[in-house]
Amino acid sequence: MRYFIQFALLLLLIQGVSAQSIDAKEFSSVQQEQRYQDLINEIRCPVCQGQSIGGSNASLALDLREKVRQLIISGKTDDEIHHFMVERFGDFVVFKPPVKISTYALWFAPFAFLLICLILLFRSTKSRAIKTSEEGVDIEKAKSLLK
Repeated sequence: MRYFIQFALLLLLIQGVSAQSIDAKEFSSVQQEQRYQDLINEIRCPVCQGQSIGGSNASLALDLREKVRQLIISGKTDDEIHHFMVERFGDFVVFKPPVKISTYALWFAPFAFLLICLILLFRSTKSRAIKTSEEGVDIEKAKSLLK
């Protein structure tokens, strides 16, 4: 029982270390706060590969969240804020990159891969059907020879 209590206390201490603080930002309206939340969840953290700046604790993400807040307060639109981030970090920084020549592979490669897989699947099932029909003919010839 004593070891169980020590283990439980150790778990409580570990959780305290991993706790994160909540950013308290002041906005003049609820709409600005909602825009802020939407934007920090749409912009990818350049340091953390798969996280938004809203979910990342990297120091760069903290700076970018503050920059987004400043841009919202200064009256910039969502498109202007996206453009600002893309200018500095490239198309990687947005979760929905624009369709242009440099991002064609990103947008169309999954569809091309799916099309190639479907063609290969169709060809393999077709060749398998031909093989089984040829085997049936061979079996019939063997039966006729054995008679």
